Amino acid sequence: MLQIFIEITRNFYVLTLLLGCLLCFLLLTNKSKTQACSLLSVWILVFTLELVQVALIFFNVVQYKSYLTFDPFYGPLFYLYARSLIHNTRLSHNDIFHLLPISASYLFMFTWPFCFGVVCALGYSVYTLIHLKQPMFTQETRKNLIWLRRLSQYQLSTWVIVFAMLCIDNVFPVPLSKWVSLASYIPMSVGLFILTYLNLTKPNTVQRLSSLEDISSPQNKFKCAEHVDLVKKLTYAMQSEKLFLNPQLSLSELAEHIKINNTDVSATLNICLQMSFYDFVNQYRIDEAKRLLCKSRCKILAVAYDAGFNSKSNFNRLFKAHTGVTPSQYRKHSCAIESPQFAN
Repeated sequence: MLQIFIEITRNFYVLTLLLGCLLCFLLLTNKSKTQACSLLSVWILVFTLELVQVALIFFNVVQYKSYLTFDPFYGPLFYLYARSLIHNTRLSHNDIFHLLPISASYLFMFTWPFCFGVVCALGYSVYTLIHLKQPMFTQETRKNLIWLRRLSQYQLSTWVIVFAMLCIDNVFPVPLSKWVSLASYIPMSVGLFILTYLNLTKPNTVQRLSSLEDISSPQNKFKCAEHVDLVKKLTYAMQSEKLFLNPQLSLSELAEHIKINNTDVSATLNICLQMSFYDFVNQYRIDEAKRLLCKSRCKILAVAYDAGFNSKSNFNRLFKAHTGVTPSQYRKHSCAIESPQFAN
C-alpha cells in the first residue's frame, strides 16, 4: 500500500514540476509583465526548485536529509505579490525588512530541528489576509478581490496542514516519517494547479489588477456621466423587454439590440455598473427566479428555465451565490413570509 502511495505521489510531483516550469516560463516571457507577474513567477520558481529536490529524493538520486527547504520564502513572496497586485506599487527599500523573518527562520532551523519556515509562511498568510480586509478598500474592490482572498485562505489552510504533518511525522517510525514529510508538498502542489487555472482563465486579473484602481478613479466617474443614456438603454432592455429570458443571450446580441457597439456596452457595464456582462444578466435572472418561486408552484427546474437559465446546476450555483440559500430553501422560508399560501 505504501509503495502504491509513493508511486502515485512521485508521478504527481513530476507532473506538478512540469506544470510549474511551464507556468514560470509563460510568466517570465510575458512581454507586458508587471512587477506582480514577476513576483508570482519567482514564487513559482522557488517552489519548483524545491520540488526538483523532492522528486530527486523519490528517484533515490538525493538523500532525504540533504535537501534544502525554501519554506521561509513562500509567505513573504506571496504577500508582496498580493500587495503589488492590488496597489500596483513598486518594491521599496523598506521591503528589505521582509528578509529578516526569512533569515531568522534559517538561523533557527540550523540550530533547532523545527519547522520554523512553515511558521514564517503561516504568519505571512495571516498577515496577507488581514491586509486584504483593510477598511480602505471600497465594497466593489473587495468584491473584485474575492478570488485573491480565497487563494490566500487556501494558502493559510495549506500551511496549517503542512505544519500539522511535520509536527506528527516524528511519531511514526523513520521510514514512514520520511514519506509523511515528503507528502506535505501535496497541498502546495494542488495550490499550483489552482493558480495555473486562474492564470489561464483570467490572466489580466492574476497578473495585475489595474481595474481595481481604475474603477474608482475620477476620470472613469466622469466618463460614466457621458453614458447615462446607454445605462438607461441597458436597463430598459432588461426590465421592460426582458432580454435576459433568452438563455443564449450574448454581449454582441445585447449590443446589436440597443444599436451600440460591443466595446461601449462592455465598458459601460464594467466601469459604470461595475459588473461583467454575465453578472449583469444573471442578476435579472435571479430576481425573476425569486419572483417565480413565490408566485408559482412550478418545479425548480421549470423556474430555472423560465427565468432564462439553461441548466439547473448553473441556476442552483448562481442562486445560492446571490442569495446565500438554495432555491428550495428560498421558497420554503422567504416565500412563506411573502406569500402565506406557500407556508403549507
